[in-house]
Amino acid sequence: MAKSGTLRRQLLAWLAGPLIVMWSISTMVDYDIAKRFVNFAYDRALLDAALDIGRQVKVLNGRIYVDLPEVAVKMLQTRESGKVFYLVTGPKNEYITGEPDLPQTPHPESGRTNYYDDEYLGRPVRVVTLQLPVETGKDRGYVTVQVVEDRAPRAEFAGLILLRMMLPQVALVLLAGILVWYAIGRGLVPLSVLRSEIESRSHRDLSALSEEQVPQEVRPLIRAMNGLLQRLSKTLAAQQRFIADAAHQLRTPMAGIKTQTELALRQAPPDESQATLRQLNTATEQTIRLINQLLSLARAEPAAERAHTGERVDLTELARDAAADWVPRALARQIDLGLDSTQAPATMEGDAFLLREMLNNLLDNAIRYTQTGGQVTVRVAVDIQNITLTVEDNGPGIPESERERVFERFYRVLGTGVEGCGLGLAIVHEIAQRHNAEVALGPRAGGSGTVIKVTFPLTP
Repeated sequence: MAKSGTLRRQLLAWLAGPLIVMWSISTMVDYDIAKRFVNFAYDRALLDAALDIGRQVKVLNGRIYVDLPEVAVKMLQTRESGKVFYLVTGPKNEYITGEPDLPQTPHPESGRTNYYDDEYLGRPVRVVTLQLPVETGKDRGYVTVQVVEDRAPRAEFAGLILLRMMLPQVALVLLAGILVWYAIGRGLVPLSVLRSEIESRSHRDLSALSEEQVPQEVRPLIRAMNGLLQRLSKTLAAQQRFIADAAHQLRTPMAGIKTQTELALRQAPPDESQATLRQLNTATEQTIRLINQLLSLARAEPAAERAHTGERVDLTELARDAAADWVPRALARQIDLGLDSTQAPATMEGDAFLLREMLNNLLDNAIRYTQTGGQVTVRVAVDIQNITLTVEDNGPGIPESERERVFERFYRVLGTGVEGCGLGLAIVHEIAQRHNAEVALGPRAGGSGTVIKVTFPLTP
């Protein structure tokens, strides 16, 4: 299939084609008009030369002669329009004066003037014949005056006229092309604005496109796109509702299983059944954690029904509370969990519930993958434009080849020896995008470990 060009070029091609055809037709018409005008002017001048010669026809003693002064002959031979040849013959076609080798032509009707084209000395010429009545004694007849002129100057003059007529037309066609190009560009501005709006949108934004300030022809396209976005939003919403409903339905029985296994562990004698119950309890805890993460992911995704509340949140206070909640877990693994925050308020607009969930997942990952006796530090920094939340640990770190993929759902780095489901950083990424934030993952300066930075744009 042939590659299609831009809409501007297609429109310009469709408009330029008729313009060029019209210009070609106009050129042919103009050339015909120029030829007719030039021929008319040159024929009149040729007739004047014939009349001038005819006025010098005299009859003396019954003999016809032409009293043409030498000066007049030189003027005819040096005319600006080209050299003129002439021939004067008598009533019986006898030679009187002029060029005897001029082509003989049929005589016109008595007293009539005749124009025609012929050849003389191998060149195309224009000929005018004029008959004048004369009396030689008792006889009457007509003297034929024949004047011949080269046609080349006529073609040159017609070409010059055509050129002078074409130059303004070419300028007009070019100007029209430029104006059409500019006008099409101005007409396509709404499409460029629409393209920029779509390109700048996050994949989370499935709201309808505005139909304001767009041409009537583009509105059906926008309505079709809005219909597609609406259907996509409904599909994603149904998917999220399914995940959330399934997680809710699973959470209650799993909580019951966990309670029963804990009760059985306290009541059962220390035998092989306790090992089985402990494995069941561990599996139940992991399943409950997976269900909770699925619920968090469902809340964070674009189609989640939970609206972005837009409340004012102090990220420093939120980080302090989250870190305090994870202190018992850190102490159980002998991990030094610390908070390094600025004294300035780190207030931003966001969803406190989702931001707390993001912090929980960051701390859970850091404490889970850091070795016993390690360090985990939470930092909150504020500058002129951004608020930066950093969670740093001195664990084994993440290989550079894996740093992009760890944000994918259910992806886990192999060989860590730590149980997990691979949703923690995916939830962090989704919540960050919901708040127009950027997530960066890198190595810890000066040694092994991982640093995850979440940069939020500062809200005035």
